[in-house]
Amino acid sequence: MRFGTSFFALMLANCFSLLLHGYNEPVAIGNWRIHLPYNNVTTIAETPERIYCAAAFGLFAYNKSDGTTERLSPINGFGGYSIQALQYGESSRTLVIAYADGKIELLKDQTITKNDDIYRKTIVGNKRIYHINIVGDIAYLSTSFGLMELDLVKNEMRNSYQYIGPNGATIDIFSSCATTDSIFISTKQGILSGSLADGVNLYYFQNWHLSKKASIESRHVAAFNQNIYAEIDSQLYIKKNNTWSLFRNYQKAIVTNIDVNHQQLIIGVYGRQILKVKDNGDVDSIGINILNQCLLAGNGQIWYASPGNGLVYKPTNGNEINYYPNGPRATTSYQFVNAYNNLWAMAGSVKTTTYSPTFNGNKYYYFDNFSWTSSPDNAITYPLYDFTIASYQKQNGRLYIGTHGAGLLQMNNGVPVKVFNDTNSPLRKRANSYVYITGLTTDNKNNLWISNWDVDTSLYQLTPSGVWTGYKLPVGTTGKILIDSRNNKWILGPKSNVGMVAFTDKGTATKTDDVAITLNTAKGTGNLPSNTVNDIAFTKAGEMLIGTDAGYALIRNPNNAFTGGNYDAQRVIVAVEAGTNLGGYLLEKEIINCIVVDGGDRRWFGTNRGAWLFDSDGETLLKHFTTENSPLMSDNVLSIGIMESTGEVFFGTELGIVSYKSDALAPTKDIDKLVIYPNPVRPEFDGEIAITGMPDNTLVKITDINGALIYQTYSNGGMATWNCRTFDGNRPSTGVYLAFCINSDGSQTEVGKILFIK
Repeated sequence: MRFGTSFFALMLANCFSLLLHGYNEPVAIGNWRIHLPYNNVTTIAETPERIYCAAAFGLFAYNKSDGTTERLSPINGFGGYSIQALQYGESSRTLVIAYADGKIELLKDQTITKNDDIYRKTIVGNKRIYHINIVGDIAYLSTSFGLMELDLVKNEMRNSYQYIGPNGATIDIFSSCATTDSIFISTKQGILSGSLADGVNLYYFQNWHLSKKASIESRHVAAFNQNIYAEIDSQLYIKKNNTWSLFRNYQKAIVTNIDVNHQQLIIGVYGRQILKVKDNGDVDSIGINILNQCLLAGNGQIWYASPGNGLVYKPTNGNEINYYPNGPRATTSYQFVNAYNNLWAMAGSVKTTTYSPTFNGNKYYYFDNFSWTSSPDNAITYPLYDFTIASYQKQNGRLYIGTHGAGLLQMNNGVPVKVFNDTNSPLRKRANSYVYITGLTTDNKNNLWISNWDVDTSLYQLTPSGVWTGYKLPVGTTGKILIDSRNNKWILGPKSNVGMVAFTDKGTATKTDDVAITLNTAKGTGNLPSNTVNDIAFTKAGEMLIGTDAGYALIRNPNNAFTGGNYDAQRVIVAVEAGTNLGGYLLEKEIINCIVVDGGDRRWFGTNRGAWLFDSDGETLLKHFTTENSPLMSDNVLSIGIMESTGEVFFGTELGIVSYKSDALAPTKDIDKLVIYPNPVRPEFDGEIAITGMPDNTLVKITDINGALIYQTYSNGGMATWNCRTFDGNRPSTGVYLAFCINSDGSQTEVGKILFIK
């Protein structure tokens, strides 16, 4: 196929402008982003170029050269998020990273080498690695089951001292240090020592001797300038000339670390000070508030890991400076909602067994495609907790947020203005309990519909003018509400023997014509897989997708519940083995936590075994993300949200939020201003080019500047993608290419330009 050339000559005149728009573009198709709170740093380690920081929920690095921070995760090759210990070996130039599951990584010259010896080891109890002490090329790992020696050059375990406690028992070893002739370890019994002399068998427990007894425990020990420094029973001791004595007379001191950095000893004391010990025994004391660990850098600077302010530089004079990547305040995300052109995450939670509050005070945070903003301090929201659900009314700028115990919050243009509860509205407390708001949605007249859980009148309508109307349903334990295209309300029934309620007021103020129908597991009344319905969603065709704790089902014509037809749910049967007649139910054994339909009418399912994406046909599996093949923090995906403006899919897991740039977007009514990215396409890019701003199922033809067709596709909702390849599988040559977009009935067209640099 060819197009006329006069148009293309005009297009060339301004194609250079594409070079000016190739920066600050949206995330590329198929890319992932991590969204974690990094402000609580637990441990740090310095290398010549960076300071590596293990936060409570992730890893990041501070670059000394330019003062920037970088998130480190499975996206860039690291093994996980939960890190227990870090240490850098100057001799081997190796950073040792110990994870909570026992996995170890060695980072050297930007290359990561893995060691799973401890991870694979059969051990009763946990595999905690408390501390790493590096002597030469050997890393001594203090663990919950003994002392391990890791050869950093060969990447193999050399020795394992596991049964060295009383009578050969396994004991926790919290830290270690070595002198020229002995190894010292801190334990619950106190400081133990073992001789390094030839012929001494340190595998045998009687060759370990109690050097200094503890009444409670000893957590930290270090060797410096021929002396041993240790924390014992919350006091600081020094062993000098074979005699132990108090080094500092503290009362119940919390010692965070005792380390040797660059031939100097540094000690952190929580809530008090950082001590820097010189070769001659003199001590510099630096006042400090709270810290998890301190570090003396090679240039003499003092840094510390803060429980709330990330990595902190402590100058000799002047104010402290803190560093950590932007992220949400916490890891929880009970529900996502698009509001004010941002994606909001409700940070509250619910006790799954009792359905009672958790009193989570993190409230909410929202993402603007570049950074997170957490809820600010506010007199109205301050006493509230467990923000779990929300409904945004774009026409009037109102965002309503339901709490699991503290009523209903109204925000106008992002500003909290009022809280509705049992004192100023018809909302009621559960008996001897709290005001639970468990469902919110807005109809096409901007009426807010509210589930008030486990009270007599459990469904309310709130009009834009402030008029309340209550409805009594067959079940009082109402939850999430969805409204279909016919204005029927579908309401889940959490903690009841009813899966959901279908309700219609028929658009009248008269309650006598209201209809409420319960759906359960019985045939003829819903045929649900289980009465524990965790989520529902509607497809473009009006089918209801149902996710339960016993799998997935759908109702092809849910309106039949009101017209007398069949509204039983059906399980979807799919082939389970290619080339055979064997079949099974789709997602039959999955606990389905959430369902979201994207702009291409495709179905995302969050389950206890990861996130699943099925095509718009409802049967073709496109993606299945787990911790094994993606950066998901956990396979337990509790919530899914899609940012309307970009199509980026956010997964809320029990351990944090991660997002994936999908290849679908909500369609526009008309072919709007096309956005194409990346553009220009540089030589190193080999992913998917996104073309956005069009109605669903738009035909997209890619041609060269002479009009020769090289690729063709259709949009998923408002987005089409091109894999940077022509029909014959080759990458295009350098030049300008054109994207002709034609809507489904041919009434609208638009042309976009793409500059390739080969």
